[in-house]
Formats: sequence, C-alpha cells, structure tokens
Amino acid sequence: MLWESVDPTERLMQRFGFRGGAAVADWVADALQRRWDLDVTNCERVVISDWNVMAWVVANERRLIAKWSALPQRFARLEDAARIVTWLDSRGIPVAAPIPAADGHLLVEFDNDAKGRVKSRLPLPESRFLLGLLPFIEGDLLAVNDPAQVTDAGQMLAAVHEALASYPLQVGGRRSDGQEQLVHNDFRSANVLHNGTRITAVLDLEEVTYDTRVADLAKAAVLLGTRYRDWGPTSEGVREAFVAAYTEHTQAALTTAEQQELEARIAAVQRTMGWG
Repeated sequence: MLWESVDPTERLMQRFGFRGGAAVADWVADALQRRWDLDVTNCERVVISDWNVMAWVVANERRLIAKWSALPQRFARLEDAARIVTWLDSRGIPVAAPIPAADGHLLVEFDNDAKGRVKSRLPLPESRFLLGLLPFIEGDLLAVNDPAQVTDAGQMLAAVHEALASYPLQVGGRRSDGQEQLVHNDFRSANVLHNGTRITAVLDLEEVTYDTRVADLAKAAVLLGTRYRDWGPTSEGVREAFVAAYTEHTQAALTTAEQQELEARIAAVQRTMGWG
C-alpha cells in the first residue's frame, strides 16, 4: 500500500478482484503481450494507491511500470493527463511519458467482453480497467533538506508552468481563459524524482487543473516536502528558496499583485492543512 494502512491482499480482492500478487502478475503479462507486443519476464513489485495499481515489470529486457485505474469515472481525466504528459515530454520537460500500445493508444481499456481485449480475471462482469505503460526512471524522491534540490524544484515548476500555458488542447471541455492556466496541482516530493544532480522526472499529472500559477506555486511551496505518509509544512527557509528559484527562472516575472496573492495563498494553504 502506497499510503493506506490496510491489508493489501484484502484490498486487491475488494477493489480489483485479484486473489494476490501472482494473479496481478499474470494479468499484467497477458495485457502487455496482447496490446503492447511485449514479453514480461518478471513482475518485481505491485503497489496499490487508492483505486490505482502500479506494477514494476521487466519486459523485453527493459524495466517498465504498468499503471491502471479501476474507477471508470476517472477515465476521461486520465486520458487528458496522458496527452498532457506526452505534450510536456515534447517540450523538453522530464516526465514519464506513456508508451503507446501497438495500435497507438496511450491508454487501453480492458473489460470482460470487449472483442480483442484481455478478458479480466475479476469476479464481477462489469469490472473495467484503464491501463497505461510508463518507462521506469531512475531517481529518488526530492529531498527538501538539500538546497540545490529545492532550487532545481523551483526552476522546474516554472518550466512546467511555461509549457502548460501553451498546451493546445481542451482539458475537461475547457481551455485557458487568460487568467487561469493548466497547472500541475500536486507538485511535491512524492511526485518529483532527483538523481543527486538534476530532476529526472516530474510525475503524476492526474490532478492537473485550471488555476493561477500563483495558486499552484503557493500549494507547492507549502507541501513540497510531503511524501506518501510523511506530511508536514516546509520551513520558511525552504519556501523562500523555492519561490526565489521559481521567480528567477520564469520568463514572466510575478507582478506586485501576484506577489501579494502568493503570500495570502501560502497562509491559506497552511490554514487548510491545519498548520497555520
């Protein structure tokens, strides 16, 4: 379990219908062979995060991560996120860009009766998964006790905002209105990999939304150090270094009004989290 303190075997059955890790490994191997033409030789690890499962596998002598959701109401958002990550990759942002299936789809839906798809091993006939395949990227979770990594993070968020500001497609049926733009909305240690020299990946854009860049910067400044089960506010020094790196890197400097808004939003995030 990534962050929940519950029995993983029980959750595998209740949420996904699998009777254990071996059943997951069999299903993943079958799915990747049929839709990605890949031969899985090993399933190293399986992790549950809410209604998502991630499986670390070796296929065609390459380490990969298969990730799928069992919440159909999230499928449209996940499709949007996959396209956004592909866009960011094309703009030079280090991300885990989805590996297209053999038919070119970034994500593939599986159910029990769709022709040409893997038959689910779930006990319920209506069970559906949306599966994507990602590259395994080396790196450790961002360390906010390392000033260089904090600086890298501030500069990276600025680069992500600049790229997302020009994203050409609609997300959730809307586009940027000139005031709000696409933002990451969950930029923190758990979603940033660093190899000690540079950031190797910005992860998990499933919460991407339209908001002001200042709102996203404030949220990231407060939550930057949070991981899966280790939550707490950043120190004032870390926040200042992070914001300074962001503002020095961005091509559009924060206005006086945005700077004032940033201070108010940082305080609001702290109050919301009970850290005020």
